[in-house]
Amino acid sequence: MKGLIESHRFASMTEILGNIILVGETGTGKSSIINMIAGHKVAEISSRATGCTFQHQAYYLPVHSRYFTIYDTAGLNEGDNLKGTVNRTAAIAELYKLIIGLDGGINLLVFCMRGPRIKNATHENWKVFHDILCKKKVPTVLIVTGLENEENMDEWWWTNRGTFEEQGIRPDATACITATRGRVLKDGSRAFDEQYEESRAKVTTTIINNVLRHRHKFNKNHWLYDVFRGLLHFFGLVKTCEAADIQQIVDTCGMSGEEARRFKEDVANK
Repeated sequence: MKGLIESHRFASMTEILGNIILVGETGTGKSSIINMIAGHKVAEISSRATGCTFQHQAYYLPVHSRYFTIYDTAGLNEGDNLKGTVNRTAAIAELYKLIIGLDGGINLLVFCMRGPRIKNATHENWKVFHDILCKKKVPTVLIVTGLENEENMDEWWWTNRGTFEEQGIRPDATACITATRGRVLKDGSRAFDEQYEESRAKVTTTIINNVLRHRHKFNKNHWLYDVFRGLLHFFGLVKTCEAADIQQIVDTCGMSGEEARRFKEDVANK
């Protein structure tokens, strides 16, 4: 709650214009991007190499003087294979609570990955959020971090674009950046100060140029049944989902009796 409370002080008298979801693996620089947007430290930088949940943290932050709620998700996929390293039913429930808790609306999906190597999990994460959860109806931008040692950060995308497209990853816009200022030099400056400031401008401009003016809203019931079916297929639970798994999803989501009944019927008719 720390980030939510601290950033809320700056936005308490300001209209919140929309919801932005920041997704990606642990270690891709999501918290660093939050701090970059804020202009100061509001998010703790995680030192964990792995995780096992889809928890999220909300921050109220200005982007070009317009305030948004930015949700930093954590633990999406750990390692190179999302399906084999998380509690799948708990993951489905957490994703459900995140989306439904946004008043049904998302203005922008920000997909974060760390270059220069493209992991298998990158495609899986894109599939879960862009294709299944947002049903390809929410504008999505790709931010690639860890490129501070590239001679030309933007050139990285044009070199690797074909690989992404072959995997069905076609963002509406990209920002190739560094999310670190680097080591301290003798004169007191940082090794990547120039690249960092350039990156900050890229990130905020990419966000403001692609965010929806009116958030895309999801019909709760349609989302519940259509998207759950997609997630069950993706996580390989369609044929193996047992009564205990189904009940865990129902309980964690806090479904009403009618919602639970319809969901169980839907799974039974898989």
